[in-house]
Amino acid sequence: MEDHVYRTIAELFGKDDGYCRGRGGSMHIADFRIGHLGANAIVGGGVPIATGAAMAQRYLESGRVVCCFAGDGAFANGVVLEALNWAAQAQWTNHLAKDKPFGLPIIFAIENNHYGMTHRSDDEVMGVRKLAQRAAGFADNRMHAEVVNGMDVLAVRDAVARAAELCRQGQGPVLLDIDTYRYYGHSLSDPCVEYRTKDEQNAWRAVDPIASFQKQLREAGWLDDATAAAIETRVRERNARAAVRAAEAADPAPEEVLTFLYTDTACETVPAEFAKPALRGPLPEIKRDAEGRILYKDAIREALAEEMARDSRVIFYGEDVADYGNAFKATKGLLETFGRRRVFNTPISEACICGTAVGAAMAGLRPVVELMYMDFALMSSDQISNQAAKWHYMSGAQAELPLVIRASVGGGKGYGGQHSQTLESVFAHIPGLYVVYPSTAYDAKGLLKASIRDNNPVLFVESQLLYSEKGVVPAEDYVVPLGAADIKRAGGDLTIVCWGPAVGDALKAAAVLKQENGVETEVVDIRCLVPFDEETVLRSVAKTGRCVVASHAVNIGSFTGEIVSRIMEKAFDELDAPVLRVGAKNGIAPQSHILEAAFLPNAKDIVAAARRIL
Repeated sequence: MEDHVYRTIAELFGKDDGYCRGRGGSMHIADFRIGHLGANAIVGGGVPIATGAAMAQRYLESGRVVCCFAGDGAFANGVVLEALNWAAQAQWTNHLAKDKPFGLPIIFAIENNHYGMTHRSDDEVMGVRKLAQRAAGFADNRMHAEVVNGMDVLAVRDAVARAAELCRQGQGPVLLDIDTYRYYGHSLSDPCVEYRTKDEQNAWRAVDPIASFQKQLREAGWLDDATAAAIETRVRERNARAAVRAAEAADPAPEEVLTFLYTDTACETVPAEFAKPALRGPLPEIKRDAEGRILYKDAIREALAEEMARDSRVIFYGEDVADYGNAFKATKGLLETFGRRRVFNTPISEACICGTAVGAAMAGLRPVVELMYMDFALMSSDQISNQAAKWHYMSGAQAELPLVIRASVGGGKGYGGQHSQTLESVFAHIPGLYVVYPSTAYDAKGLLKASIRDNNPVLFVESQLLYSEKGVVPAEDYVVPLGAADIKRAGGDLTIVCWGPAVGDALKAAAVLKQENGVETEVVDIRCLVPFDEETVLRSVAKTGRCVVASHAVNIGSFTGEIVSRIMEKAFDELDAPVLRVGAKNGIAPQSHILEAAFLPNAKDIVAAARRIL
């Protein structure tokens, strides 16, 4: 216990001996050794993570139960309500789950202290008298919800013990509205005198749980005054020793400020208990033409199927991905091969799709999840950016998060401003996250397989414009390493750096420049925005002296600007002309095919930029 107190205080002090090596602090403290998956500074942010961890326990049949703590303020938060719905889904126990009907083993423990921050939850910002009533909106059995006297230690113990037993019997989830109180303000700067009275505080102090428990123990004959005093003295001395030791402990080295940002590990060999899982049927048949070519979307499907057949920890879920095979039929047949334990549909809850993947990855699975359109990543950006991307670092490398978020980009199909955004540049700005964007069927298969095996969280971007493009793809197992650019066309006069559908535009532009001007163009497909293969780009620019950087993202804030900046910084003396960018107009994708054609860049735009600097 003294070691735990020491490591806790060391983390509060930002010391290297803290649980998270000083990277997490009080708001992100965690001890993954004992199954503590971390506190969360985002109100409610840990609730979908806990739900995903419960999914993993159910899938692994571990017999373990997840206890998810969040305050009353969190239970007005969107992703928290999404998580309650997620946990209570009928598919865990109905005919769709016929292989193992079993509810999620999770206890939602609401620490209901009646104040969100400085506002009062009841009678001010909530419309229910008791938060336990929330459960009735998500499950016919009301999630076995009850209100618990949170000022009585034994009442809480009894309620949690009964809830855990329900979960182990397959009757979870369970919701407990634990009625307690917060004596102090939300933070040290909050004196809490503006929004509550002394009389209210004194009334709650009169039923303080420690004093009440001591009274119960005395009445039962288990405690006397001398023993109580001795216990208190022992605890105070222990805590004081730990605090002094923590204050004197070493600080992290400044040169290690970026240590733990990414892990350098991957699943090279599948542990025996997860290797070669039993299948429900044959792998989906991918038909190749006489030249060995398949569609880009079929390369995605083949990669997924092969990795799921390789490792039973790989599960796949998202909206409409099971029976229907996803909106673009890119996952058709996976359900028949792997069954509903490993391939299943989800509610329309993008934040929860990504958040549960974080928890499942923390708890031992390797989830692949799908966002039907990349635009919806903005709905789940907290779980992608503040949770998936940050927990390896914030935990001091206690946790690895091997998860893949597949997101399709719909630009060029007339879907308008909320289904057409190319947002990979947004997420390249988030340290801790890999961002991958293949331009060919070959790369799509190899990069997806590498992403699934990697132990970093990966945002895997797929262009719907490329889904029907064909390429030669080996049927056997192979991976394309993450962070390695590819020279799609060699040349010595001009470099075009690009990714995604802009690669095809660049190759067309290169053909025009060769035919009309005799220019030999080198086309560099970066394939990964993060990790970025800077060396290949700089080597090409040093050879040609001229460069155009192109993508289908809008120019403002695009990763194209990052590439230009690095070229100007590290290859300036090699340049014979300014580096130019080509991208979509700085606006919103229109629905009209006439306007969208004007909005998106094309090969002619790249040719025009090239001629300006040749």
